[in-house]
Order: sequence, then C-alpha cells, then structure tokens
Amino acid sequence: MLNTTRIGIALALALPLAAGVTEAQRAKIDEVTGAKGTYTAAEDVYRVTFPRTDVKVAIEGRAMHPFLGLTSWAAFTANGQGGVMVTGDLVLFEDEVNPVMSAALEQGLEVTALHNHFFYETPRVMFMHIGGTGPAEQLAAAVRKALNQVKAVRSSRPSPAPGFGGSPVPEASSITASVIDGILGVKGQANAGMYKAQLGRQATMHGQAVGNQMGVNTWAAFAGTDEVAFVDGDFAMLISEVQPVLKALRQAGVNIVALHNHMTHEQPQYVFLHYWGKGPAPKLAQAVKAGLDAQQPKQAGRIVFVCEHGAARSVIAAAYFNKLAAERGLPHRAITRGTVPDAEFGAVTVAGLRADGIPLPPGKPQLVGVSDLTGAEEVVTFAVNLPDGLPAVKRVDWANIPGPTADYTGARNAIEARVRALIDELAAAHH
Repeated sequence: MLNTTRIGIALALALPLAAGVTEAQRAKIDEVTGAKGTYTAAEDVYRVTFPRTDVKVAIEGRAMHPFLGLTSWAAFTANGQGGVMVTGDLVLFEDEVNPVMSAALEQGLEVTALHNHFFYETPRVMFMHIGGTGPAEQLAAAVRKALNQVKAVRSSRPSPAPGFGGSPVPEASSITASVIDGILGVKGQANAGMYKAQLGRQATMHGQAVGNQMGVNTWAAFAGTDEVAFVDGDFAMLISEVQPVLKALRQAGVNIVALHNHMTHEQPQYVFLHYWGKGPAPKLAQAVKAGLDAQQPKQAGRIVFVCEHGAARSVIAAAYFNKLAAERGLPHRAITRGTVPDAEFGAVTVAGLRADGIPLPPGKPQLVGVSDLTGAEEVVTFAVNLPDGLPAVKRVDWANIPGPTADYTGARNAIEARVRALIDELAAAHH
C-alpha cells in the first residue's frame, strides 16, 4: 500500500514554491532599472545585471571580459511583509565610488562592504556591496539612481581620474595640533608637523579582552598645512553604527576608500572603514567629529522624526529635540527622515530655525531606511505611514500639526511643545 502522506510531502518538495517576488514586482524592477532580469524560482530571487563594458580592464596586460567578474548586479527576494530585500555588488572605478555611495545612502540603501576583488588590474576596480529592504519599486529606483552616478562620472570623464582632485597638499607639514585637539575633544600626537588622534574601543576575542593597542580603534592622521591638508584613518564601528557614520562622512565630503572586517570571532562585532579627505585641516577635523557624533545616537537613545518630505516638520522637531536634550544632559539625539524626501530642506524652515538660533540638522532630506530604525528608541511620524518592510519600532504619530510654510511660528510652537513633553518623558525614564 502506498504511503500517501510521504508521496504528498515528496510532491510538495518537488514543486516550486509560490513566487514571493510577484510578476508585477519583477516587471517593475525591469522597468525602473532598465534591465531584463532573471527569476530563479527555487530561491525566489529576481536578479538584474549590468556588465561594465564602458571601460576596458586588463589584469597583467590581459583583457578582462565582464563575464569574468566585472558585472554589477542586484538581486531581489520577497521579505514576507509585502516588500522585498535587495543585495548587490556594484563594479566601480575609484572616481565613481563616492558619488555612487552617496546616491545609494541618500536613496535608503545600505552600503555593507567596499573592497577590491583583484590585484594588478588596470585601471583599478573596486566593489561596493549594497543591501536594503522595502517596496520593490523603491529599491529598484535606488539601485538605478546609484548606477546613474556611474554614467554621470563617466560622461564627464571617459577614463577614470588619476587622483582625488583639488589643491596639492604641501610636502612639509605644519598642522596646529591644539586646534584639532579642541575639535575632536582628545589629546593627539604631533610628529614633524603632522597630527594623529586615536580613540580606542573594547571587545573580547577568544575569551580575551582586546582594545586600542590590539587594533580596536578609530584614528585620524593629518598632514599638510592648516589651509591645505589631508586626513586619513579608520573608524571602528559596531554594525549598528556603520550606515550613520558612512552618511556623516559622505555628507561632509570625506571619501570612503574601504569598508570591511579586521577581525573574526570578536564580541561585539566591529566593522572598519578607511577614509581620505582633503581641505582645510579644521574643516577635515569637523568632518571626522561628525563621524564620531554619528555613533552617539546608536550608543545612546535615538529618536527618529519622519514626515512626508523630510524637509520641514521633522527637521524642526529634530533640531529642537537635539538642542533641548543637550541642555538637559540627556544621552539622546534625533535624526530627521522623509517617506518621499525633497531635494533640500524647506526654505521657510531653514530661515525660521536660523532666526531662532537653532542649528539645522546636517545634510539634506533623506529617505527613512532600515538602518535608521534599527535600534531606534522611538519613531515619531507626522501623519505619514512608514514604508513596508522596515523594522518594528515604538512609534507615535503627531497628527494635526500644520506645515510651517504658511505659518512657521504656529508650526514651530506646536512642535516645540510636543518635543518638550517628549524630553520630559525621556528625562523621567532616564533618571
């Protein structure tokens, strides 16, 4: 007698699972990215590829075909919440890396690694790994905008650039150490006019404590003059800190040149980025400080304010929150995000905050993403729904607050009152 139960199970396992990435989502991914993808039913993955045929690459003088590892790709799979997850690897030349990274971060993608795959290639090729979760069309558009930056760079310069550009940094160094000390809040080392600061962190590996001298550290080294300098260094980051630090450094104009691991089996896990910036030494120090500050919301309480355009109400809320939290000595900081972000902060909001003497949040409106909400203590929305596929978080909605365009003072007063109440609530919980 046949065992019908076993036959049923065998047949079920032999048949492909119902598609998580729907045909409609696949068609939209094709339309938005401009590529024709391939669907693998067994894994429920829809993958689009973009061979790099625009610049010829050779290794040891031998021409490399895109088939041999010079093809950018993005793969989408259902996330079980109506959206998708994307991972990918973008093949980039050195002068493309940072424009593409900025575009990816601004569109809500995560940058998860940056490194080389080859030796002795000409020109040099870097590989940037990306990820994200959300609506299929939104993620496909983010991938497309990142790749559009490749076209923009190559349209302006067909061959990869030989350097970072800008003024050459003098060979003799004369960095004023006290200025950098004051900005970074540390006591650095001076050597022949150069400057270096190092901040250690703690971990355990194989049961042994490791710290600064074992390589678990962030450092910054400056050379040149106060007027024309370069800075290079490492950031040691917890996984939750990677995306905020990348965003802070890119918004400050610092180039990211690598993102990878230095260790294995350490607890907690650290990711390291290497960077390079050029410009006046104090400005570069402020950029490094912005990266250090970006780690603080992850170490303390982080509040995320989200409005539709990320350009007005959430900006006012974050600005006032950070001012009041600092005045109260609270270890909380706020960021501002949008569900459909504008290109710039609203002019009325900018003028109003400046008149109030309140510093604007850094950068420009950004799309709310997974890294923003991961580990957030609370999310405050202004009459908007968060995109599908984002982490579950404590969320409150501040409805019925007018936009500041018609009445900045009225909007500011309503938002400030809510912010003060939130600060009181957090202060009571903190103490």
